[in-house]
Amino acid sequence: MIDLNITEILSTVSGILLGGGGLGAWFYKKQNKRLKDAEAKLAEINVEKASLDFEKERVNHLHEIIENYNKTEVEHSKRISELNHALNVKEDELRDKTMQIRNLTDKMYASEQEVNRVQNLLNDEKDKNIRLTEERDRLEAVKCVRTDCRDPRGPKPPRKNQKTATNDNEKAEGSK
Repeated sequence: MIDLNITEILSTVSGILLGGGGLGAWFYKKQNKRLKDAEAKLAEINVEKASLDFEKERVNHLHEIIENYNKTEVEHSKRISELNHALNVKEDELRDKTMQIRNLTDKMYASEQEVNRVQNLLNDEKDKNIRLTEERDRLEAVKCVRTDCRDPRGPKPPRKNQKTATNDNEKAEGSK
């Protein structure tokens, strides 16, 4: 019976050990799987953390770029404002010069009209002078040069020392 008992004991112990070993292996495998899952999750978290850190650095860099662009935009806005002001001043100067040119052109036009008017008057006076000269020359040709002219109208034109019928009549009337 001892033998049987020892055999039973040995088979029970070996069954327990073999069964416990299988159970231990199962527990070991399950624990090992949990560790691998935890390590995988930790690796994923580390990757996400690294990605998040990279994105933070990128956002910070983009903020710096935006600040630089804003500073540049402010400087450009100031420069544009200065240039617009200078342009407005130049436009005002150009407008003033244009008005001066227009005024001078108007004055020149008025003076040209006055010169033309005076030239026309001068031409009219020259024409009148020519007509009077021609009439004088014509009258010179028909003038009476006799000193004893008895024409009642007198010589053409009358002379101071010339005796005329009108002078004789006046003298005769004055002595009566």
